[in-house]
Amino acid sequence: LSGIFSFMEQSRFMPAALMHLPLWLRIFLVILCSDFLIYWGHRAQHKFSLLWRFHRVHHTAEQVDYIAAYREHPLDNIYTRGLETLPAILFGLDLNEIAGFVTFRGLWALFIHSNVSIRLGWLEPLLGSPHLHHWHHELDRRGLINYANLSPLMDIVFGTYHNPPERPQRYGVAEEVRQPWFWQMLDPFMRAHRQRSRER
Repeated sequence: LSGIFSFMEQSRFMPAALMHLPLWLRIFLVILCSDFLIYWGHRAQHKFSLLWRFHRVHHTAEQVDYIAAYREHPLDNIYTRGLETLPAILFGLDLNEIAGFVTFRGLWALFIHSNVSIRLGWLEPLLGSPHLHHWHHELDRRGLINYANLSPLMDIVFGTYHNPPERPQRYGVAEEVRQPWFWQMLDPFMRAHRQRSRER
């Protein structure tokens, strides 16, 4: 891992002017770019069947709380963490700064999945909240709203922001799923195998 970061530092994929910006400004740009990638990456997870098969595991939770934040298929987790972290690497943050960024994102995921009624008032269009993310998990909406993670600005800009006053009543997916962990890990691959068999 250290070899990869060493290579990234030496190769400098970003223009030199960006690499010499103050750290606080680079962190701000990293958060902005990360939110942009996560927004469109998350929309892709709900649009394309290959990605949905793995992301669906996260949406099978019938109760949304902090534990649901870690209800993920490992490949879905790698996809999401990769999108989140890519801007931090490209903007030349060092390993300690990236570790701090990843930790912050992980804690934020716990917060927005928490089963609490915290509302952020006038800050809600700027910062995500459990209320907004719970609506993303609502059963009838099928996850097609509130894709953003840290800030809902991307949802507002691209027309997927949904913020009713009431809380959702039902969570999960309409599809039939096998809930045991073993099948949750295996089913995304089996679906792909069955689809290829039907196409032959």
